[in-house]
Amino acid sequence: MTGDADNTVSRYVVVCVGPDPDALTTLVRDIEEVCRPVIDVEGFTDAARALERIKGFHAPAVRVVMVMAGDDLTGMSGVDLLLAVHEKPHHRATRKVLVTSQPSAEDLTRLLNRGALHRTLPKPWTDDELRDCIRTLLTSFFVHHAPDDVDRISRALDTEQLPRAHVAATQQRRVLDFQLTALKRSFLANLAMSDEEVENAMGAAIDEALDNPPRRDYAVGTVLLSQDEPVDQISILVSGQVQLSRKIDDREVVLHTHSAGRIIGLLSLAQRQRAFFTCRALTEVTVLPLTFEQLDAALQASPWLSGYFVTTLIRSLSTRSKRTAQLKVEVENLNVTLRGERDQLADALGKLKQAQTRLVETEKMATLGQLTAGVAHELNNPTAAMQRAVDFIAEDLIALVTQLPDGELINSMIESAMTAAPISTRELRKRGTELRSVVGDDVLTRRLVKVGITTVDAYRGRFGRLSGAKREKLLAAVEHYHELGIALRNLSTCSDRIAGIVRSMKSYARSDQELVGDVDIHEGVEDTLRMLDHALRGIEVKRTYGELPRIECHVGEINQVWTNLISNARQAMGNTGTLRLLTDQPDAEHVRVRIIDSGKGIAPDAIEKVFDLHFTTKGGRVEFGLGMGLPICRQIVARHGGEITVESRPGESCFTVVLPIHYPRGPEDEANR
Repeated sequence: MTGDADNTVSRYVVVCVGPDPDALTTLVRDIEEVCRPVIDVEGFTDAARALERIKGFHAPAVRVVMVMAGDDLTGMSGVDLLLAVHEKPHHRATRKVLVTSQPSAEDLTRLLNRGALHRTLPKPWTDDELRDCIRTLLTSFFVHHAPDDVDRISRALDTEQLPRAHVAATQQRRVLDFQLTALKRSFLANLAMSDEEVENAMGAAIDEALDNPPRRDYAVGTVLLSQDEPVDQISILVSGQVQLSRKIDDREVVLHTHSAGRIIGLLSLAQRQRAFFTCRALTEVTVLPLTFEQLDAALQASPWLSGYFVTTLIRSLSTRSKRTAQLKVEVENLNVTLRGERDQLADALGKLKQAQTRLVETEKMATLGQLTAGVAHELNNPTAAMQRAVDFIAEDLIALVTQLPDGELINSMIESAMTAAPISTRELRKRGTELRSVVGDDVLTRRLVKVGITTVDAYRGRFGRLSGAKREKLLAAVEHYHELGIALRNLSTCSDRIAGIVRSMKSYARSDQELVGDVDIHEGVEDTLRMLDHALRGIEVKRTYGELPRIECHVGEINQVWTNLISNARQAMGNTGTLRLLTDQPDAEHVRVRIIDSGKGIAPDAIEKVFDLHFTTKGGRVEFGLGMGLPICRQIVARHGGEITVESRPGESCFTVVLPIHYPRGPEDEANR
């Protein structure tokens, strides 16, 4: 056979598939005796491999003329293999043979319904049965699908069947040509006909072909077709109107009324499926019921009926499709509207949540500020009293000891203990070495150094002329009063520290509604550090402060930002590491504060989310002791007209806050001025 324009000669193949290698070898050999050398024969024991091989053949170079598959294959069954081959358009004409000892009715039905079975070959087969099967199917294939190669393949064909096959093929072709011409004429003629004219012509053709089959009349509300019930006939609507509906979740949804069409039940019947719709009469209706056999007989008897029938069907489906498209457009428009409303609701809900969070946190901070102010007020008086008491005790103690023998020495020891600057351990060790060379006693040297007598001159001036017993007695008194002086110094230091903390608490607890126009950023940061001093004991704090102008801000809110960021940095470092605080002026109108920690850093996928509401990474960067979170910090900074950003890498994270010198006043701020 010649191919297309390239005049290539096609190669033909017969594929055999069976589970028994010996039986398969015998089958291939027997087929080769009939087909060789004009047709190749290939055998497979695995159906999947056979299917892949068949898929690799492409016409016109190679054409699979026949597939013979056993019904006892493992994995993919022979029935599934034949169906899979039939699904390929260029193998649709391939002759399919099922080799079986006892064919299953279910398997035969599956194959026949799909047109995927041309013959069965019994097991075991005789030589005559095999040759007859092969020659008959090959003859049918080449006469219908490769007539130009009949002469070249004639050795493998049934020459007795050739004349009959040619006559049958010629007749079939004439019938098909006639029907095609009729359909073309009918379609072209039908284009100018109205729907009613086409439907009337279809009814007349059915009446002529079936000798006026009976009509049926139905009252309003009658169900002509019920959802999910078997369909054994179609109904052609002669007059009246019907409604198509479907029950969904116990609700009946009307799908078609004006677009129901004239042919009811055809799709379900043709596909051997149950009814998809429920069809109910909206008015009194008259229908022409036709079984599948009656419809087939009418189409065979009247060449014109096909055109009218198909035209009516296409126009009905077109009307339904248009209605479906209209509904889809309406649904899409409704979805767009709903999506817009949903987005608006989501945005409103998000703003509401943010407002709620701000209200809750503002109330928290207001309560915390009130508590802090109350505590600071309560601590202020006793702290001041403690400072005055320490000063009074120191003055009275000095006055008393001055009256004692050696009072001048004891007084100097007390004052030295209270005021002397700390001396490094190295310096003490150096002075002790010099003193030991004169005293000659290690224990005595350590006692002298401990009470502040670290030079040879001091020792000789105070103890050099005393005997051992008197020196011991005086040294014991000096040690006692030196410890008393240290205790007084500790009391004074602690009271000063408490007073500083009280001042920081009072500064921290200022009302957020109070806009202060002369705020020192460094003072606020230092107040925060003092407040968090207990939590920063294992962390080295390094300050690099530039010269900053004073700014306008809500002091309590800004102190809240420093508290959150420093507390956050402490947690990121695990209570040990280095905290750096840097301040400068990026330009004449702004100040900048950078808080840098030596923690493990923020994961890249979390950098963009750290300022989102409710976003946390437990054990990581976003977790604050006060529960405020970075979103609140960003809101505070934004209200001040500033900006907060973050940069991070392993071992270092930097939060940068830029604030304007002048607070951006709104109507409320102008009213409060």
